[in-house]
Amino acid sequence: MRDRLQAYADRGVFRGYSEQTPRAGRHRFRFSWLGARPMLLEYTPDTGTFLFRGLLPDIAARSSLAGDVTAFVAGRASPRLPLHRRVDRRRARVECVAARGAISVGLVATRNQHDYGANRIINLAHELFLYLQTYQPEYMWKHFDAPQE
Repeated sequence: MRDRLQAYADRGVFRGYSEQTPRAGRHRFRFSWLGARPMLLEYTPDTGTFLFRGLLPDIAARSSLAGDVTAFVAGRASPRLPLHRRVDRRRARVECVAARGAISVGLVATRNQHDYGANRIINLAHELFLYLQTYQPEYMWKHFDAPQE
């Protein structure tokens, strides 16, 4: 996991990349990527869990936007998607967690599929931001300073 994220940072994809001290078996990585606001990605090797904690701020749990995001993330496991864009259900499962007015996006990789999980969680976040820029641009303008053109 560390090597994959470092490779993104070395290529200039991530800015301000750093690894925080592990706590309770969780490795935390902080970086700026799809906006000016830093992202926090947690990785728990024992369970294969990858979690972008509080990835999408200011979204009420029962709002239509929360429903759209949850449906989009769940849809990334659809067999109708091409393999390179799909999260293979035999290798990982995706999830959204709404708490404290924000949505966290996660992925749990099956045993021996953690490298796959690292790749998929990054791709999932990227596709989610593209989706939001297309279908919820006002949200992206407000919270991520996305361009309005």
